[in-house]
Amino acid sequence: MENALEKLKLLTAWETEPALTEIEVEDLLNAASIADENGNEPANDSWVPTFDLNKAAADGWLIKAARASAMTEIEPPESGIVTSQVFDNCRKMAAIYAAKCRLTVRI
Repeated sequence: MENALEKLKLLTAWETEPALTEIEVEDLLNAASIADENGNEPANDSWVPTFDLNKAAADGWLIKAARASAMTEIEPPESGIVTSQVFDNCRKMAAIYAAKCRLTVRI
C-alpha cells in the first residue's frame, strides 16, 4: 500500500496549497479500493491491495478545489497569485483524473 500511497501523494500534489493531510490521502486511497485481478473484493482475506488511483486523485483534487473556492483575494497581496486560478486549476486536475477513472461493469 505504501507504493500506491506515495504515488497518490504525487498525483495530488498533496503538500501544495491547498494541501491535503496524510490522513485524507490515506482515506482517499482506501475509498478507491477495487477488486483485484482475481476478482477478490477488498473485504476478502485473499484481496491483493488494488486501487483506482485516478479516482482517488480526482477526489483529492476536488477536495483541494473546495478549499480553494473560499479564496477570493490575491494571496499574499501583491504576489501575483490569484486564488481563482488555484480553484480553476484544481478543477481541471480533477477533470483530468476523472476522465481516466476505471470503468467497471458487473454482470
